[in-house]
Amino acid sequence: MGEITAIEAQAKRGDRRSIYVDGQFVVGAHQDVVAALNLRVGQSFDSDRLAEVIRKETARKAFESALRLIGYRDRAEAEIRKRLCGNDFPEDIVDEVVERLARMGLVDDAKFSRDWVKSRTAAKPMGRQRLAWELRTKGVEAGVIEQALEGLDKNTEAELALELACNRAAKSNNRDRSFRDKTASFLKRRGFDWDTIRSVLDEICPLSEQ
Repeated sequence: MGEITAIEAQAKRGDRRSIYVDGQFVVGAHQDVVAALNLRVGQSFDSDRLAEVIRKETARKAFESALRLIGYRDRAEAEIRKRLCGNDFPEDIVDEVVERLARMGLVDDAKFSRDWVKSRTAAKPMGRQRLAWELRTKGVEAGVIEQALEGLDKNTEAELALELACNRAAKSNNRDRSFRDKTASFLKRRGFDWDTIRSVLDEICPLSEQ
């Protein structure tokens, strides 16, 4: 193609550089890309070198996009992959970005899942079924989900369900026949299994008292 004749800072974006070959503008790139590829005036510049700059620049943009995503909240790996692919980043670039994030400890599905269970249980008590469903929708693998739910045993789950049911009972007439059915449906939507629901309801509104 020719020789790099100038590498100039762009007027509107000082962190970007315009690369000129034989006096003609060829491509723009972030200053970090220029430094990483050790681009200098006087170097030969052909189509392979151009492709290298474009790929490096694309990888940088994908990485920054991923950082913005996890800046809002932690993400599962599949969430990041889906968003980056949806923004038309090539699959090999996405793989590279995810691997880099993992090395940095910024993507870890096991930690993400444990933290999700902890925060969701504290803010809005729910059962294993609902938590597992939420994590599945985020692309977390079944084995990772199961490990994250290990701390939520039957007794803990029953305590959470009882807390929710008691809160509803305090605002309603738990001797009303409809209370049991409505509370059962509510707890089921929150992800508790029928055995837990039945046990809790038998405690606060036994059928014999209906």
